[in-house]
Amino acid sequence: MQCNGTPFSNASLAAIINLNNLYIPFGSFATATNIICVMVVLSTKQMREKYGAFGVLSFGYMLNALGLVLLGTVRTQLIYDNSFVSMSTFACFGRPWPYFFIVGGQLPAFVLVVMAGERVIAVFKPLIYRTYVIPRTRVIANNICIVLSILSLLIGIVFSYLNREVCTSPACYTINSTDRLYGTFNYILIVALPFVALLLNITAYIGAKRLNVSTNMERELKKVLVSLVLAALAVVLSAVPNVILWGQGIFWTIPSFSGYLYIGFCCNSAVDLFAFFFMKEDFRNRLLSLISYGYLNRYFKVLVVAEKEPRQNMVQNTSVKPPARLSTVGELR
Repeated sequence: MQCNGTPFSNASLAAIINLNNLYIPFGSFATATNIICVMVVLSTKQMREKYGAFGVLSFGYMLNALGLVLLGTVRTQLIYDNSFVSMSTFACFGRPWPYFFIVGGQLPAFVLVVMAGERVIAVFKPLIYRTYVIPRTRVIANNICIVLSILSLLIGIVFSYLNREVCTSPACYTINSTDRLYGTFNYILIVALPFVALLLNITAYIGAKRLNVSTNMERELKKVLVSLVLAALAVVLSAVPNVILWGQGIFWTIPSFSGYLYIGFCCNSAVDLFAFFFMKEDFRNRLLSLISYGYLNRYFKVLVVAEKEPRQNMVQNTSVKPPARLSTVGELR
């Protein structure tokens, strides 16, 4: 389908290029920080079991940041090729970044709720938490988050195809590449779920503080605090900008500011690396160990012994010979 659009002025194209030039470095930095987080989580079995949800969260944020890089790179090239023109909704969805924005926006939102729910269960139902929240359960929960985000992407493709006769802006944001209905649904997930995660974490934090006097909740309080910080960052740097982007051009117009909101939406995850670095000692030590090739292990309490069959090691350390020697000494006496 051919769409006739009003050509952009040179000033408008220059403004778009300047904005794209910001998207590329910010998106690249956020991508690098999330790759580091994923590598640290995948580095050992212990890290995978303990921080698996954070690894999936970082992977989703990485996709989102990659979408920002592609958005800036491809749009700039289209402008230089005189191909930055209006197109159909389905053709707009053919650009690479809507896929990254949908999965990279919704997957972290799902994971944040899962992480917050785990903390609520750990605080208020510790027996259930110790019994049922095991590594296998966490893997299942993370896989469900991935499946839900992929299913949502498929629904977005269907909506885009159904609206293939509609012409839209060459900017090809998510709400342009599908339609207003699915775009609103996408924004609801991205905005509402971090708010839900934040409320759950606040509830868990208050509960852990209250129970800290009578029970051993100090370690759980630290875990809740980390999850609370991640959810708060997602609300401030991701959810709030998306509320503004959703209403842009419909309920309000912020022409000189709206484009910069995508930097906050896609790059808020860069802060997560530093939050985890300062708040989680084992994560920090593992990261320093990786970047120094183990040189800094001598300065930090980093476990370098491979985790191989701990039960066998326990059996080997338990010897039956010393009791026999003691009985022999008793007989001699």
